[in-house]
Amino acid sequence: METRILTLFTRTPLHVGAGNSVGAVDAPILRERHTRFPIISGSSLKGVLADLWADDANLERTDKGDHVRKPDGDASWLFGAEDAKHAGALLVGEARLLAFPVRSAKGCFAWIMCPTILRRAVRDGVLKGIAVETVPDVADDRALWQDGAVVAHHEEVMLEEYVVGRENALPAQIADAFAALPVDDPVWTGAASRLVLVSDGMMGFFCSAACEVAQHVRINDATGTASEGGLFNQENVPAETLFYAVLCAHNGWGRFSTGEQHRAADALGALGDRLASRQHLLQIGGDETTGLGWCSVTLAEVK
Repeated sequence: METRILTLFTRTPLHVGAGNSVGAVDAPILRERHTRFPIISGSSLKGVLADLWADDANLERTDKGDHVRKPDGDASWLFGAEDAKHAGALLVGEARLLAFPVRSAKGCFAWIMCPTILRRAVRDGVLKGIAVETVPDVADDRALWQDGAVVAHHEEVMLEEYVVGRENALPAQIADAFAALPVDDPVWTGAASRLVLVSDGMMGFFCSAACEVAQHVRINDATGTASEGGLFNQENVPAETLFYAVLCAHNGWGRFSTGEQHRAADALGALGDRLASRQHLLQIGGDETTGLGWCSVTLAEVK
């Protein structure tokens, strides 16, 4: 078994929907139920990665008129055959939140995280040089940040409309671990000076209250005006949000007609090559034609 970490940094707002809602937001984003943190499901992410092979996939028409991939080639090796007779070599986990952007009165915006997010990332091999037991807890009305952080004014930061006092300095090993993350995006440069460690409760609140809510309307093609009942609200994860996903691979059978066996490292290498050919850029979720869901992605080894 081989493992890699896929980082996803949103360039534009992202909408991976959770279906219809009975609340004020008609189209909410997908969240963990217990924490309220935004996620990208493993099935959605796997579909996006598999689609990287769609341009040159070997397709055939079934008796029902559907198009399916023939059980050969890299797509079947990596993601499984359409006839479900062969599992894919890649195992794709859900993308979890690592840093969430929140409006700041000073420095424009901050990236917030919390103890639960840090402990998960340490456990999953994403953050290096940190022991789980050294991750500090934070009081609900306090926060931690580095000395000289661009978002701090004296001993306070203002996140959205909330003024939060400083409990302690953010440990240097946490700032260094975030600075060392393989995020292939120039906006992430200098991220350590924007990091603010808040409590788990405050993190859940901001993840629920500080996402974008955009209004949409359906236009009647015949009249050129808004359709009756066509106004709806859609929730989006903001740009500059950082996710990570754990990807694993095992030894699997590649071209089934020849029985050639491929190593797990070959599977992850093939995915890395395909991402590089797309300039490490993926579109995830809905509303591609209106610019949502574009992400800078990086596939890195777990060391």
